[in-house]
Amino acid sequence: MMESFELKSGPSPSEIKVAVGTRVKKLFHEALALRVFSGASILVAGVGGVCFESCYGRISFASEAPRVTAETWFDLASLTKPLVTASLSMAAVSRGWLDLDAPLNDLLRNHSVPLDKAPITLRQLLNHCSGLPAYRPYYRRLMEATPAVRRETLVSWVLQEPMLGSPESVAAYSDLGFMLIAEILEQCLAMPLDVAAVKLLFEPLGIRDLRFQTTAPLGTSADEGGDEAAMVVTRFVRTEWCLWRRRQLAGEVHDENAYALGGVAGHAGLFGNTRGVYRWLNFLWDVHEERTSSPWFSPEVVQDFWRRQELVAGSTWALGFDTPSSEDSSAGACFSPHSVGHLGFTGTSFWLDLDHEIMIILLTNRVHANRDKAAIKAFRPQIHNAIMETLYAG
Repeated sequence: MMESFELKSGPSPSEIKVAVGTRVKKLFHEALALRVFSGASILVAGVGGVCFESCYGRISFASEAPRVTAETWFDLASLTKPLVTASLSMAAVSRGWLDLDAPLNDLLRNHSVPLDKAPITLRQLLNHCSGLPAYRPYYRRLMEATPAVRRETLVSWVLQEPMLGSPESVAAYSDLGFMLIAEILEQCLAMPLDVAAVKLLFEPLGIRDLRFQTTAPLGTSADEGGDEAAMVVTRFVRTEWCLWRRRQLAGEVHDENAYALGGVAGHAGLFGNTRGVYRWLNFLWDVHEERTSSPWFSPEVVQDFWRRQELVAGSTWALGFDTPSSEDSSAGACFSPHSVGHLGFTGTSFWLDLDHEIMIILLTNRVHANRDKAAIKAFRPQIHNAIMETLYAG
């Protein structure tokens, strides 16, 4: 990992834009030719604002499909974890409504918490070291329950899961942990997660480009008639042809468990574009650096959330955010250890380097082709390296 490099002096912002654009355009066109994704949007920003943004490809592989623009929305998948669930947790901790080190039996008073789960803390859930497993395909059973009881049912199932180990004995990236955090937040804030995200996070900043999408029932199509369907056709990139739902997904959450919860979950469900992601992350960055103040977000709390916790040896996790691994990081070879980021299964990601003061947001629909991870895994560090090597000299 490159830890010592300086911003190139001399080139103007317009020259930097041209240089970055030239480097990444070739990589994006190669990826499009290989059908890594049908469309992508990228944004690069520093302390002074956005220095480069561009879009490539179309919203689907169809030759007549609309081209991706800065207004095109992507299924952000697990970016929901840092952008909503961890961010709302930051706010609740900053206000003194939640304690990061409070045990689960104090945080979930409306549920019967088994003895093996009772000691788990909010910090451990956010740090993916609670001992809960990574994933379970709850969605088929969950669809058999009435919508009104699905969330309560899901929480009860998660609480009954066998543990991988005691808290802080193992690091395992866990959707299930973030399902529990969503329940903790809804009890604490006394409102649904999607309402809290808009009311407490995005609306105060005028951010309209980040929202949950409520889902259509099985047996219907997002592309069937009406003004709303017409909007879906042009506004959202296509993700996967879902064998379970038997339709092409567009403007409908890709994650099956989140779908069964109506499109709103702590681990997935958020949609948006690069500008929306940038505006929210830039706000948190400003709070972290004490360039702005907020009654809802304490700099000390944001700093804690963005610090690698080291609760489990070798774990790269902060609180709801990841940090670069020393080898084969999706951030590439140039981001400093003092960086935070996250990946989304659908082909989305962001990385923010706190030392070098650069942010790169990359949104794609890589699952539109298939779920194979190899191509996007190779593409991400290539893009990050190309940008950082253009902006910085070794």
